[in-house]
Order: sequence, then structure tokens, then C-alpha cells
Amino acid sequence: MSIGDWDVFGNLSRLRRDLARFSQQAWPGLRSDDAGDLWVPPVDIYEQGNTLVLLVDLPGVRREDIQLRVDRDSLTIEGQRLAAEGAASIRAERPVGRFHRSFRIAAPVDLAGAQAAYRDGVLRVVIPRGTSAAPVRLRVTVE
Repeated sequence: MSIGDWDVFGNLSRLRRDLARFSQQAWPGLRSDDAGDLWVPPVDIYEQGNTLVLLVDLPGVRREDIQLRVDRDSLTIEGQRLAAEGAASIRAERPVGRFHRSFRIAAPVDLAGAQAAYRDGVLRVVIPRGTSAAPVRLRVTVE
């Protein structure tokens, strides 16, 4: 077998499904519903001046399929990437289905000043430091 024949992503996907099936068989009382279908987009978080900036890689996800919620101590990003309709897959390495990420915000932030923009498959969330307020749902704009 050459390195070109080894399908890392396919093997990882099969391993994830096998582990989910094993845990369901070993502990049938645990409800997983569709948790096995969740995928995890990569995220970078950094400080820039007096703001927190999050960059989330979401290629192929439609803007209207992304939901954001920011409250005084957390940021939640969730949504879904849909599979191509009417297409017979020859190879599928990009995950489809629902995703969910949640992050704790350790410092007071200005929730009213939070902004989110989606461009070239990257979601950018900017949250200024300040005082906490009531939770908000951010509207994602397309740049």
C-alpha cells in the first residue's frame, strides 16, 4: 500500500462511527440522538486591541444556516452544512450536518457592540470589551 492509497479522513470518519455505535451498544441508556452527526469547525480566538476576535472556518455553509448567541460569559455558534442535492458522491471528505461550538468569555464584554461577518467561508466575530448586558443574537452579515 502506498501513501496515496491511505484515506486518512475516511478512516477517521469510520472510526468515529464505530465508536459511536460501540458506545450506544455498551450503554444503551445513554441518548445520543444525532450527536454522532455533529462536526467541529476549527476556530481561532485572539485579542486585538480592546476586542476579542473569533475566526471560524465554515466553507460551504450558507449564511442563513449559521446562528450566533452571545451572553455575558459565553459565545455559541451553531448551524449546519448541507450535502449536495441530487449528486451521487464519489468521495466525501468534508463533513456535513450540524455543528456546534461554545466558548466561555472570561472578561466583561460590550454585547451591544458585537458584530459578525461572513466572507469567503470564514465567519469573523468581533466582541469589544466593556460591561456585560442582556444576551443577544447576532445577525451575520455577508461582506
